[in-house]
Amino acid sequence: MAIAVAVAVVFFMVGLAMYPGYYEAFAVRKAVNSLAEDSTIGQMGKPAIWSLLEKRFDMSGLYTPTPTKDNLKLDYDKKTGKKRIVVEYDYVRPVFANISVMLHFRHELQVEGTVPGDS
Repeated sequence: MAIAVAVAVVFFMVGLAMYPGYYEAFAVRKAVNSLAEDSTIGQMGKPAIWSLLEKRFDMSGLYTPTPTKDNLKLDYDKKTGKKRIVVEYDYVRPVFANISVMLHFRHELQVEGTVPGDS
């Protein structure tokens, strides 16, 4: 019985450490997807897109989100002919002692436009 309780406690602690990461990922995904509502997003560069994302993070209550400006990538998908906006980051939180959980998230949006510097 003690072993079953110990296992249950470990799973509970891991779940508790993971929940905020998934909650944050939902808000980040919502912010990235909402960029599609802006008709000029295809012509914007990385600083302007990050500024829009930060405003959306604030509206979602993410005042210190895990993703940073360095986690924002812009490129061009040759197959679809669209600009790809990608926010990819790792969420790491300690569970106990030297044991942590790490979650990897990737949120992607494709829009009409080009990446600055493309010709």
